[in-house]
Amino acid sequence: MHANKTLLAVGSDALLPVLHALRQQHWHIIHIHDPQQWKPQRSVTCSAGLLLLDGKLLRKSAALQQLASQLDLEWLLLTERAQLEQAAVRAFINDSCYDYHCLPTEDERLAVTLGRLHGKTLLRRRSQHEQVEQEAQQLVGEHPSIRRLRQEIRRLARVNVTVMITGESGTGKELVAQLIHQHSERADGPFQAVNCGGLPVNLVQSELFGHERGAFTGASSCRIGRIEAAQNGTLFLDEIGDMAIEAQVNLLRFLQEGTIDRLGDNRSRNIDTRVLSATHVDLPAAIAKGRFREDLYYRLCVCQLQLPALRERRSDIPLLAQYLLQQSASRHGIPLKRLSYEALAVMLQHDWPGNIREMSNRISQGLAMASGRVIRPQDMGLGSSMLPPLHNGLEAVRERAEREALTMALQLHNHNSSQAARTLGISRATLYRLLKKYEISAVE
Repeated sequence: MHANKTLLAVGSDALLPVLHALRQQHWHIIHIHDPQQWKPQRSVTCSAGLLLLDGKLLRKSAALQQLASQLDLEWLLLTERAQLEQAAVRAFINDSCYDYHCLPTEDERLAVTLGRLHGKTLLRRRSQHEQVEQEAQQLVGEHPSIRRLRQEIRRLARVNVTVMITGESGTGKELVAQLIHQHSERADGPFQAVNCGGLPVNLVQSELFGHERGAFTGASSCRIGRIEAAQNGTLFLDEIGDMAIEAQVNLLRFLQEGTIDRLGDNRSRNIDTRVLSATHVDLPAAIAKGRFREDLYYRLCVCQLQLPALRERRSDIPLLAQYLLQQSASRHGIPLKRLSYEALAVMLQHDWPGNIREMSNRISQGLAMASGRVIRPQDMGLGSSMLPPLHNGLEAVRERAEREALTMALQLHNHNSSQAARTLGISRATLYRLLKKYEISAVE
């Protein structure tokens, strides 16, 4: 018996003949009559789901949807053809099922479909596992600005200069700093990140430079600072524009001379640490107002990387959304769901003032709030209020959103219609209908 080939079957005893045939094909089967009977078993991981929909189960549609959304597997629905006339059944198939078969079943066709479900579930779980291993180490996107940024990161990683990373909040400045460190000769050394804006003025000196025992009230032991902790590695000073002016002179000395003095110690220590910094503050304006030292600015900004806002690279939104969806599902232990076409259309229209951080948070919210396997705009806190003003009526806004979503999905997948339909969460038939409507070409 294949240990991973485990089927969760939900339905009445009318399923028994079907299940008997599947056992002959080496399926391990767990059979429950009611979705509320399911109790997770640590020793058993199901890889496919089979649901026999009758009138009794149809009255428990909420429990069925909850079960389908809780388990990370694909479902096959068995139903009478007449039941497909019911909107609730069609919605459940669309939201929660990989496929459906009309009764009576054909054993060979059923076995093939369940084999596909099993394989798809295993592939997705493997993909999610690999995604977790690479978490926070990818600069996702194919927009020209991101391709150019990747090249600049690799160039700057090879030279030991200070780099100032600028961009709006949430654009991924710390990720870029990590990537510079990983591609540099210092990759085996430590990476220390300090949020300068989150440090109280009276703790900046101790946090960055360290202190000796008895240097101040409460200093009961010796402590090395973050600069020293990054010896032979990289120090990332986030939100450097918020650093207290009093602490800036000592940082300048370190950058000039490569030495630090711990508080309460007269000895200077030579430190080999590369400094990267980031800010969303306009530093030249801060210099003009006397809030930031000009000489420190030029020491920190030998080279500069400007990160684009998400609204400036909208073509990356489908790719980013899928990446963050997988990442969030793995991190929170939530079964992977998909974005509805409407959700993606709204996301393409939204301006994302919080950039990638906002998108990540909204997708996590959508995963938690979606009742089925499909995330809709309202699940993420995105609704009609996020769409542009209705200058030409709702239909014009919808058509603009549809056209943009189709174009970007096709660009993302090199005009492959099958992959574009999958990204948009629609059938190929619907995709072809929309392509014809908007006179957009695609290739197989």
